[in-house]
Amino acid sequence: MKSKRALRIGLTLLVGLGLMLPAQLATARPEKQNATAEVQVIAEGLRAPRGLSFGPGWRALYVAESGKGGNGRCAEHPALGEACFGRSGRITKIDDEGRTTLAGGQGSIAGAFEGLGPHDVTVQGGRVVFTTGLGGPPELRAEFGSRAEEALGQLLASDRSGSGDVEGVADLVAFEGAENPDGGAIDSNPFGVLASGKWTYVADAGANALLRVSRKGQIQTVSVFPDRIVDLGGAPFSMDAVPTTVARGPDGRLYVGQLTGFPFPLGGARIYRIERDGDPEVYARGFTNIIDIAFGKNGTMYVLEIAHNSLQAAEPEGAVIRVGKNGSREIVADGLFFPGGLAVGRRGELYVTNCGICFEDGEVLRITQ
Repeated sequence: MKSKRALRIGLTLLVGLGLMLPAQLATARPEKQNATAEVQVIAEGLRAPRGLSFGPGWRALYVAESGKGGNGRCAEHPALGEACFGRSGRITKIDDEGRTTLAGGQGSIAGAFEGLGPHDVTVQGGRVVFTTGLGGPPELRAEFGSRAEEALGQLLASDRSGSGDVEGVADLVAFEGAENPDGGAIDSNPFGVLASGKWTYVADAGANALLRVSRKGQIQTVSVFPDRIVDLGGAPFSMDAVPTTVARGPDGRLYVGQLTGFPFPLGGARIYRIERDGDPEVYARGFTNIIDIAFGKNGTMYVLEIAHNSLQAAEPEGAVIRVGKNGSREIVADGLFFPGGLAVGRRGELYVTNCGICFEDGEVLRITQ
């Protein structure tokens, strides 16, 4: 995988930072092991790739690239430092014919080491729908100018035909400013996205909430994820939930994975199953810094950790973990460098974006188990 680099961990996503499955899985962390899966690079030179998703029939893979900012208006960002706006984000399509840009020129802001823009992508009928991040309140977005207000903290859609036209679906940052579902600081960082039925679901990492959006752009709060008290140097500390991903399980329920906020404790991340009343019930414990989850055709859950050894580690390393229906856990691939997204292919092969904070060196990996 990528060699380790002396990069500041200024990850914006930290801001706010049918088979029936068993009711709750075992909490033990998997042992470190040398994963034996075959890993192949199928795309490289990507701009900070994050989430990815297959279209119908697994014929095309869509990748959200957060971009590298640009030469537009600059402002001070709480995670990025001084950051500047540009149109370097994009949605990329990968299929048998190669790699093409489906929706280019998307909003992006970046500092010296990391940026944000398109965070995740999902397919809904004839269009792809994607989130764009922010990591702050509406006032922060306004500091980057009117073009940024239209492009960041949004749910956007583009036609899968490749016309390049992008339309706004819902302003998620404005919703956080008006509704603030968790009652904490006003902070929105739309991340994971899932189109399912008539709704599109969004895990807002900054707002600590799962939202759903209608085709007409109406936003509703589905679930709110509470802070948790953890130990920090022998003293209690309130840690943000930071939900980063949402997936539909084989039992029809929604599952949400959490990154956790500072101090990013080992084994502190959880996966929640959303009950019919919206109540998030703990489904599985013992993970660290979850960035994505996905289900295979047989109901097997896969968990992608952006840092298996914690973002507090001197050299964080990402990992993919396979979770059996009996609760067993096995590391499928490790040594990843800030992975950003996970998808399962037709034959059970895994697709992972790697080097998700790299402005020019991002990759898509295919992992054959």
